[in-house]
Amino acid sequence: MIPMRVMPWIMLGAVLWGCAGTRQSATPAQLPSGRAARPANRYIYVTDRNLPGECYTDLGPVQFTQPFADAAVDPDQSEARRHLREAARKIYPDDVDAVINMKSEQNDVGTEVTVSGEAVRLEDHPTVQCALRGGEHVMDEAAVVGAGAIAGTTVGGLTGGSTGAMGGAAVGAGAMGTRELMQHQASLEQQQADFEKTLADQRREITRLLKQRAQLRKCQEQEITVAVCLAAPAPPDSAGQESNNSDQDVVDASPFQIQKHLQEQQDYIKRLKDEIAQIKWQMRSR
Repeated sequence: MIPMRVMPWIMLGAVLWGCAGTRQSATPAQLPSGRAARPANRYIYVTDRNLPGECYTDLGPVQFTQPFADAAVDPDQSEARRHLREAARKIYPDDVDAVINMKSEQNDVGTEVTVSGEAVRLEDHPTVQCALRGGEHVMDEAAVVGAGAIAGTTVGGLTGGSTGAMGGAAVGAGAMGTRELMQHQASLEQQQADFEKTLADQRREITRLLKQRAQLRKCQEQEITVAVCLAAPAPPDSAGQESNNSDQDVVDASPFQIQKHLQEQQDYIKRLKDEIAQIKWQMRSR
């Protein structure tokens, strides 16, 4: 008798075998040569994790090396992500959408730090194989759904053709995975709420920084000191504003798309802060 703890993996293997004929894992050699290139000005997402829930094609490794001193003054690794993004764009200019599994390694003598990652191209046709890249947690969920799908297929009847099998799979998955699906939905709703709060906080910070930059620029032109300038009333909201896609609707976006948008806005906030610091330094040095 097959142990119960092994059964979900056996059933999951059957699901994977059944899906194997639908689409094979893509490799650079298999990609169509006539595919459209990505926009040159696209934002490349960089993460130290994988992309669970997203289907992607591995493009290859990407890395750069920097002095230890540069790494030491980059605690949030924002500059490291920027350099890794540039390196990936240089190697895979028409394909790279994200760099995953980012990590840093110091050399033996502690003088240099190598930052590396894996460049990937997102695909718009998710498969079970892609979902399995998400790790053990995703595999556990897939096993539950797969077990329900096979049980449902039996209920639906294999002789009913693909339509009957798919309908039965849905019944089985619903019968065996309702609790898991409800927990997953609750998790997604909480994640969405957290994303929306962070997004709102970022937009308020961007608005504040844009006002401050506009005020400093005006004072710089009029040769007003930093102290006097910052004590003056802030300019209207429209002064010096830039959209930076702040009105982008992300309510219906996927978790990855929202994370990417949040990272892009965080990078924009950092650039604004750096620019404001530079303007203040210029005003004080005159």
